[in-house]
Amino acid sequence: MAIIVDKDKKRRDIAAASTALLLEKGFKNLTVTEIAKNAGIGKGTVYDYFRNKEEIVFEIIRTFIEEHHNYLLSHTDQKTSTKQKVLYLFDFFLSEYKSYEKHQDVYREYVSVSLSTKSKAMLEFNSECSVFIKSILENIIDEGIQKGEIKPIGKRLVDGLIKTERGYMILAWAEGQNLKVEFKDYIDTLFELIEIKK
Repeated sequence: MAIIVDKDKKRRDIAAASTALLLEKGFKNLTVTEIAKNAGIGKGTVYDYFRNKEEIVFEIIRTFIEEHHNYLLSHTDQKTSTKQKVLYLFDFFLSEYKSYEKHQDVYREYVSVSLSTKSKAMLEFNSECSVFIKSILENIIDEGIQKGEIKPIGKRLVDGLIKTERGYMILAWAEGQNLKVEFKDYIDTLFELIEIKK
């Protein structure tokens, strides 16, 4: 009887086994041979699931984004305010949780490589991630408008909010500063302008 392999789970398992190695070696020094050894599989098996190491890093980041989205869903309900949902969405940057430090380290490494290369695959993956995050934020804002919590003009802030959060994160890394308080103040100020006072 043939063994049935869940390919999606196997991809995630290989990527998960590669996370610590990515942090240790860095993206540029990471090799498929090391990934295979670390995952306890043959190099050929890695290529059964991924074309190159970039795809493995994409899978690691995709998993982080899915985990964060599930965190957002598990911490919110109809009673959660729009502002609190936005803060949960940006908890990746704002959080003090140790597990997010590891995620941020992986993302920092990825961003540094992404900025120094013109890889079409990276550009497409970055676009995929941006579209997903934007759709989540648009849904949060739309729900807030429907609940009468925020003004309809709030929809026009979606792109700016996402880009501002990324800017704060990159500046925090580049300058070695903790800019979480400043970003939280920025969100507080925006909501002062768009919240409907009751």
